[in-house]
Amino acid sequence: MKIRKLALTVRTSGPTCGVNLTFGDGLNILRADNSSGKSTCLQSIVYALGLEGMMSPSRDIPLPHAMTDVVEVEGVEHRVVTSSVSLEIENQRGEVLTIGRPVKSTQHDTSLIRTLNGPALSEPAGTYQQRDFFVRRAGAAQREAGFHHELARFLAWELPRVTKTDGTEGPLYLECLFPYFFVEQKHGWSGVQARIPTYLGIQDVSKRAAEFILSMDAMDMVLETQRAESAIALLEADWKIVERNISELASRAGVLIRGIPKKPTASWRRNDLVSLEVDSGSGWIALDEEIDRLIHELETRQTQLVTSVGEAAPGIEEALSENQERATHLNIALSSAIGDLEQAKRQSNSLELRIEALEEDLRKHKDASLLKTLGSSDNFIESFSSCPTCGQQLPDGFEITDYPLTIEDNIAHLEKELSTFRAMVGDSKRVVQIGQIRVNRLREEMDALRTTIRSQKDALVSPSALPNPAVLAERLRLEERVAALRNVRDSIESYIDELDSLATTWKHNKENLSSLRRRELSSGDEAKINSLRSSLSSQLRSYGFRSLEPDSIEISKKTYRPVHEGFDLGFDLSASDMIRVIWAYLLSYMEVSREFRANHLQLLIFDEPRQQEAARPSFQQLLQRAAMNGSAGSQVIFATSEEEDDLASMLAGLPHRITSVPRGEKLIKPFEF
Repeated sequence: MKIRKLALTVRTSGPTCGVNLTFGDGLNILRADNSSGKSTCLQSIVYALGLEGMMSPSRDIPLPHAMTDVVEVEGVEHRVVTSSVSLEIENQRGEVLTIGRPVKSTQHDTSLIRTLNGPALSEPAGTYQQRDFFVRRAGAAQREAGFHHELARFLAWELPRVTKTDGTEGPLYLECLFPYFFVEQKHGWSGVQARIPTYLGIQDVSKRAAEFILSMDAMDMVLETQRAESAIALLEADWKIVERNISELASRAGVLIRGIPKKPTASWRRNDLVSLEVDSGSGWIALDEEIDRLIHELETRQTQLVTSVGEAAPGIEEALSENQERATHLNIALSSAIGDLEQAKRQSNSLELRIEALEEDLRKHKDASLLKTLGSSDNFIESFSSCPTCGQQLPDGFEITDYPLTIEDNIAHLEKELSTFRAMVGDSKRVVQIGQIRVNRLREEMDALRTTIRSQKDALVSPSALPNPAVLAERLRLEERVAALRNVRDSIESYIDELDSLATTWKHNKENLSSLRRRELSSGDEAKINSLRSSLSSQLRSYGFRSLEPDSIEISKKTYRPVHEGFDLGFDLSASDMIRVIWAYLLSYMEVSREFRANHLQLLIFDEPRQQEAARPSFQQLLQRAAMNGSAGSQVIFATSEEEDDLASMLAGLPHRITSVPRGEKLIKPFEF
């Protein structure tokens, strides 16, 4: 992409002000004094493209008061009524697009961008197709009416889908790419990739941006890896939901489930692991056995003749007496089971509290060990006037062993205790689960027995000639129980079918993920990283980099950032050398992308590149490198406040285009009509 023209228009309560700038191929220099409007012009390029989000998530207009509030003309301040930015850009196919965006307007929102398909600034008399877009709103990068969707199309970029921090996927936003093409003055020089926006929620955003700009094969592999990881996480979450549904259903029905793990495993085999059991009163038996027993009992009762109440009265009275006695024993058993359940819950809670205390003890001992390793002179274990863990004072006469454990011994002991108690908690939760199922089963049995007792009492006061309602009620109870258990079994089987499907997919994704993680960088990616390193080193040497040996600086294969002995460059560099690293790093991306025909725009904009009083020879070498890139087909734009004579001597013999503002003048000033 090339910047052809920039126009700033400010209509005030007095004169109409603004500036028109023309940029050519290769190296472009905008020279003016400090506070004369250079940064305003460069930030207006970013604003016109709707890319101010690369600098911060703020919705405020990132332009100074001359565009939003007042303009000073010959010592008189004039209030800004309306203002706008227009930008003319060209893509690699030679197509030209003119972009207009309001800065202050009573008619249009600042999120509106108006485009003209043609050089409307260079040739204003022409007729061009107009189209409006929105920017800085949801969908601006994905919907057809979004400007960043249109800008990506204009640049022939197919923005990849990348994984976000919440596990979902979204586009690699343009705001994440443009920090490789534009360095603003205020914060852009504070470090390598200082303005990569992280608030957009993209995982490893700087890596994804670098991989796209250099068209690296690793990007496809990383996206596959992230998709596999997200798929595995979603499958495990779905597994937990299904497992919880099974547990709740089984608990309500008095069925005990054994063999379902809390998360998918490669060894999952439903037929070998899963069992469904119910409490028969004398022990746990398989659910199928209980259903068969109930069916047999029901069939037996159905073959028996239903006698009249009068004929069955003696038997009904005897059965009623037995059931009432059984209800008394069942009530006692239920009360006991409830007591056992509450005790099991208390035991489980106590174990969890104990684990919390042990974890806190372990943390404190590890902190003490770390401080001791770092050379702390505090007496952690040897002093017995207070407890080394909680700090509580020990009473006089408190017996202390002559052979106290060291901090390391205590840590090992606490870790073993934690392992034991965690296993005990698992067992205690299983006891609580079994106890809850038993209580539910006894309550269900008690309800059924009470129903039987009521039907027997009703039978004894019914006319003697009627069929025995107690027999009919018992048949109905058995039928309902069989139907209920069958429904529970079928529902659980259906859930387990879901687990089978989840486990199969999970295993496939785990194998795929393992395969992806074993892959190394392709030969093409290795070549690009080597070229980055070569370009970086040669530039640092020419810029007079002194903090480290330039050849000792590598490009990390994990972050694609410059590193020394495995660490990012930072506090071990002087401030001026950090500026040199930024110059070299961003120019190396331009050069390598051009060499390998990758996705770099071949555009680089530096606002006041001579930061931290970088030496004059260093800046001169930067100008030479920039001019060399310009001659190779790239466009480089520098805004600087260097003295005009010094700048002219440094640019001597270099192909360039310079716009120089006379000393004391502003870039934004009244138009001459």
